Amino acid sequence: MKLDARKSFLFILSLFIFLFLSQPIKAQNKNDNGFPAILEADLSAAATEVYHLQFNSAERHLHHAMVLLPDHPAPYFFMTMLRWYQFTYDSLEYRNPVLEKALEYEAERTITVAKRYLKKNKNKATGSLYLGGALGAKGWYRVIRGQWIRAYFDGKKGYSLMRKVIEIDPELYDAYLGIGMYEYYAATLGPALRALASFSIRGDKWAALRSLQLAQYKSRYVRLEAAYFLWSGAMDEGRLADAKEIMEVLTQSYPESPLFRWCEIQTLFYQKKWVETILKGDKYSAAALKAPPSGNSINPFNLLLAKVYYHCGAAAFNLRHFDRAKFYFNKTIEQHAEFAGWKTMAILRMGELMDMEGKRKEAIENYKKVLGLPKVWNSQRIAKERLKKSYQMDRRNGNNFIYSPLQLWNEELQ
Repeated sequence: MKLDARKSFLFILSLFIFLFLSQPIKAQNKNDNGFPAILEADLSAAATEVYHLQFNSAERHLHHAMVLLPDHPAPYFFMTMLRWYQFTYDSLEYRNPVLEKALEYEAERTITVAKRYLKKNKNKATGSLYLGGALGAKGWYRVIRGQWIRAYFDGKKGYSLMRKVIEIDPELYDAYLGIGMYEYYAATLGPALRALASFSIRGDKWAALRSLQLAQYKSRYVRLEAAYFLWSGAMDEGRLADAKEIMEVLTQSYPESPLFRWCEIQTLFYQKKWVETILKGDKYSAAALKAPPSGNSINPFNLLLAKVYYHCGAAAFNLRHFDRAKFYFNKTIEQHAEFAGWKTMAILRMGELMDMEGKRKEAIENYKKVLGLPKVWNSQRIAKERLKKSYQMDRRNGNNFIYSPLQLWNEELQ
């Protein structure tokens, strides 16, 4: 059972966007205990830094928030989601036991602090909010381990707690984003959830959209996050023009966000706008070549650069500009990245290009390299096929494209 970055788990992603990407975070009278004023600066700065993939800086802000209010669950939950995003920002195919353990530790710590907070404070909405979020994080941890039953129960408990938050404070419209996303995924992920059908998972897509509209138009913190989810849903459903329009808003709001800049490139690639994909990719790589911001050791645009280069190479291939495709795939291979999957896929593509040029020996060398690397997506299966039979494009087939592994993953899920 495989899930892509947007369909990994129902509740975890909704809580991540609802609580972690919400910014700016400001105190408000009725829900001040949820985001105390004394934590406002650090939590807001940490959220901004995550948009910019500046994880170390975000971590410093959260540690400071823990010093300011050591008994409040907010900074602990934010730290949990920092670890989540640090682990998955490039691909769910990435495996790092150290980060997995850190994610599990932070989730358990948040649960402990949230339960203690619920016992000592009358504000049940705040305690339930973060306890639910931490259970969602645990559910996500179960997902990456393939523990589907335990993941379901953790996620369901978290969802129930979010419903409780709304019962306590129906005007906390920000919470409707998480509820809407859970309901949406429960309604649209039937194939992925069929194994859990006996637990009576149900979802109402239209009710979900109503909740999302409440979040989009009435929330104080998550209007952009509702737009981000609507982009995700539009991508999943193939409404790519809508997805592009939404992502343009997000990139204009956060022009220095590598995450949103990548999402724009992904949208163009799904639209088969190959030239625009390359143009945006070249602008992204230019941003990556700039000196890092003052006080940082790395330009955060570099973190997703291998993925950008790979998709530019695939776009050039689809334009039948094969020399240009080799340029981008070589750039992908050369680019250092924590997740080596894009390098693996680029080596596979280079083998196919060598086959097309009649350089069978070089092609075989590339396919063998793929088999010596960790398995990602369908890399090893295709490499084995190419070793048995050289790759040659059927030039009569106008749909003979390289698709994004993320796109193929979605098709396999359906």
